[in-house]
Amino acid sequence: MKHILLLAGLLGPLLAAAQQATGASALAPTPLEQGLVANGKRTGKWQFYNRKHEPELTFDYDSSRIVYARPDTARYLVWQGEAWVLKRPLRPPHVLGSTDQRLNDLLRQLRYPVSALRQQLQGTVIIGYTVDASGHTRDYTVESSLSPDCDKEVWRVLQKLPDNWIPAFYGGRPIATRFYVSARFRIEMQGPPERRPRKGNAAPAPATPLADAAPIPAKPERPPYAHEVIVTALGIER
Repeated sequence: MKHILLLAGLLGPLLAAAQQATGASALAPTPLEQGLVANGKRTGKWQFYNRKHEPELTFDYDSSRIVYARPDTARYLVWQGEAWVLKRPLRPPHVLGSTDQRLNDLLRQLRYPVSALRQQLQGTVIIGYTVDASGHTRDYTVESSLSPDCDKEVWRVLQKLPDNWIPAFYGGRPIATRFYVSARFRIEMQGPPERRPRKGNAAPAPATPLADAAPIPAKPERPPYAHEVIVTALGIER
């Protein structure tokens, strides 16, 4: 008998402590977002970190100023004339917070739609959106659809995330940029313990002389405006 259990996984593991902060509000501190809250508002300097706990952004909520931003020379899609063009802005766009915390919150709330599980449907939903010059998101579009229910699920959770961004600065003014979220839905089947392959029992592969070994291609780096999460349903054969 086949049973489907719902689990969630993120491409690129986040800090375990951040994954446990499931009850935190959008304002409350987390391991990746540290600062003070007073009268229902963030106050003073807040420190934001990436999943490696490296400083990513320091923002002073009292003065609405950026105290520190991690150096970023990447190119982003900025709106110029009548087209999106890859440019290196003087100030890159950034969510007002931790990027990895945002992805963690997105993943934590995503659910594998029952209709997709019944059809054993797997694939990727890609939703694009614009961060405008005022630091808010708009113009959400489904760039790649998996099913109406999967599309709606990603859209539902995106709408629940805080909508506060630091807009890009290019050509002497704030400018709109484009972002993409890729949510991959997958089902992993596992058999009972006695049927699973044991580690270390596989025959070793023949050694390849170093001189004849093909070079391992470098893994392409994901653009900073493209984020990916993976929602996993675990199927168990019994």
